[in-house]
Amino acid sequence: MAAPLFARYIPPKNTAPKPTTTTFPTLAPVEPKSEETLEKKPKRSKDRPKKRKREIEGDAEEQEDKEKALKKHKTVLSKYEKSSKLADLVRESSKIAPEEQTQKDPTPELHSADLTPLPQPAQVPEPDYQPTFSALPPWLAKPIIVSSSTKTPFKDLELDPKLVEKLEKKGYTEALAVQSAVLPMLRPGPQQHIGDICVSAATGSGKTLAYILPMVEGLQGRVVTKLSGLVVVPTRELVAQARTVAEQLCVGTKLKVGTAVGNVSFASEQEGLIKRGKRYDPESAKSLHEKANEQVRTGFVERGGILDDLMDMLPEHIPHYESKVDILICTPGRLVEHLQSTTGFHLRDVRWLVIDEADRLLDQSFQEWVDVLSNALEAETPPDQLSARKKIFLERQWPREGRELTKVVLSATMTKDLSKLGSLKLRRPKLVLVERDENNANSSVSGVLVSGDGDSFELPSTLKEWVIPVGDGLDKPLYLLDVLQTRILQNSREKKTLVNWKKDSVEEDMSSDSDRSDLLSSDSESSESPASSTSEDSDLLQSEESDSENNSSSDSQQHNRSQKQKLTMKTVGASPVESRVLIFTNNNENASRLSHLLSILHPPLKGILGTLTKSSATNSSRKILAAFNKGKIRVLIASDLASRGLDVPGLAHIVNYDLPRSVTNYVHRVGRTARAGKEGQAWTFYTKTEGRWFWNEIARSSAIRRARKVERAAADPEAVSEKMRKTYEAALKELQLAVEGRTGRAIER
Repeated sequence: MAAPLFARYIPPKNTAPKPTTTTFPTLAPVEPKSEETLEKKPKRSKDRPKKRKREIEGDAEEQEDKEKALKKHKTVLSKYEKSSKLADLVRESSKIAPEEQTQKDPTPELHSADLTPLPQPAQVPEPDYQPTFSALPPWLAKPIIVSSSTKTPFKDLELDPKLVEKLEKKGYTEALAVQSAVLPMLRPGPQQHIGDICVSAATGSGKTLAYILPMVEGLQGRVVTKLSGLVVVPTRELVAQARTVAEQLCVGTKLKVGTAVGNVSFASEQEGLIKRGKRYDPESAKSLHEKANEQVRTGFVERGGILDDLMDMLPEHIPHYESKVDILICTPGRLVEHLQSTTGFHLRDVRWLVIDEADRLLDQSFQEWVDVLSNALEAETPPDQLSARKKIFLERQWPREGRELTKVVLSATMTKDLSKLGSLKLRRPKLVLVERDENNANSSVSGVLVSGDGDSFELPSTLKEWVIPVGDGLDKPLYLLDVLQTRILQNSREKKTLVNWKKDSVEEDMSSDSDRSDLLSSDSESSESPASSTSEDSDLLQSEESDSENNSSSDSQQHNRSQKQKLTMKTVGASPVESRVLIFTNNNENASRLSHLLSILHPPLKGILGTLTKSSATNSSRKILAAFNKGKIRVLIASDLASRGLDVPGLAHIVNYDLPRSVTNYVHRVGRTARAGKEGQAWTFYTKTEGRWFWNEIARSSAIRRARKVERAAADPEAVSEKMRKTYEAALKELQLAVEGRTGRAIER
């Protein structure tokens, strides 16, 4: 058998003889173990297999690498230690050197006693930083300031004589400040502004007439009815108010005014806005029929629209749509619905776009109405719907005619938020700001920027504001009833003075108040207008005086009663006999509850009390507002719905029963009175927890410019007497029973 190719090498044994020496054990010093000895390999266990030569060589190489790394780190560490020692030596030497120098070489003084320091120039003071720029664009930072006392006769504004005659018949001979400034900018002439206009003016300053008048004048010469004027307002009440003004000015012209709100069915509104006809066009009819057949073949049939109307057309005829109105006044939500669902409704012919109460409309999205409106205004007319003039321009490739679109943005609290104003895509805008005379000195007329970049509001100069603290607010209806009886709803015998009386007994107080309210109720029911109510009141007063002369006993009783009455508060203002009051609450529930409580606490108020809420039907709201305007309703309780743009002629008082949630809401609420230069009073109730916010944010805020300070008034303590509180508790129980009977469930008070 052949031997194996690789045999294991066995080194020869050393056979040299060892010298035999006798050694004795000696004690040698113990040397410290080196790193090599410490890093000895552990003994191999019996179960562990022996390493081969290759594994041994690999372990040796790893060991050499580790030793090199350790040597490298040792060299770096030694260099670091040397450098740190040198740094410490240098630092110590630098500390010792100045001390030795001061001890060995003391420096002599440079100045002697007879030398004086050289005079130095005075330090130039740094001027206060005044920025030469504004965060706002120039048209917002430097608006056109108009004095609120400015008035111009309509004849001097070069208006259409027919329109001037209509205004004079209505009793309007002079244009107010906002009208005097805006009308020349919107009419053709040397002062016309080619661009968009933003108007910021106090409530009741005549903004509605300022944009309706130039719109009617510019469109009255049209022969073909087209939707040329669009007015967007936030509420239905403002729609009705703007429509009344527009219809009065459109009398004698061919202009038609329409509205789009949610008070009627959508189909009836579509019929009132769009007129459907037919037009002979074989090519368009063929393409529409092919499109309809394709939908039938694929199964995706479009319901409604032009294809649905195509089924009723004669052969080779297509539907043709025309607008039935020239001016449309609508709310944003209804406008979006018509743009998306009404066939033939478009805004391609609109020349006037008015956005009233813009701050509220821009704060709320309303189905993203701004984007939908902008897309509809910028949409191009389909080729089959072009006019003959535009078709000629298109065939000959002539440049298109520029579209004349004027945007008018109005608000009593105009926002300066560029992100909101930018969504309107204004073109060369200008801002018209109406202010009082004393504020013009700090305005941009003299080249000074408008104070601050934040929002600021201005109240009418004829407005007088009163505040009444009501404690914790549990007895607030009693305070309101006292204010109504003693300061707002006046008896003609009180000689038009607002006096708070203190009676000797609660019984006499209740009897006198009921008599006074009975008189007011009878007056309001018999009156048809403010003018006729005054004459009827005088006749009623004369008849009552004759009756009192015939009845001496009643006269003596009245005399004794007047002797018992004592005056506890000063006269706080004058008010007409037929004064009306608008009471604001924060929601519909509070308005309904307050109306029910007042009618129970004081039954004579039931005949002159009305409630206006958002949930009310449009027809009923219109009837309530008409009765309030005529004086049949003297006390109107409304939610914040009525605080925007509602115009009630001759309204002398408003009451903030619930404190408004913001400064803007307060400005719009009090703006319902003191309109068009007339006097008005605003009463505000606040509780202990609301007092600090009211005084800091409203009464003493620099954001609200007012002609006079807010005054505090105290209610009569007898208004919250024990007997009145018992009556109030009974009224609350009756209200609870009424609600439980209506809803079928109990309520928590």
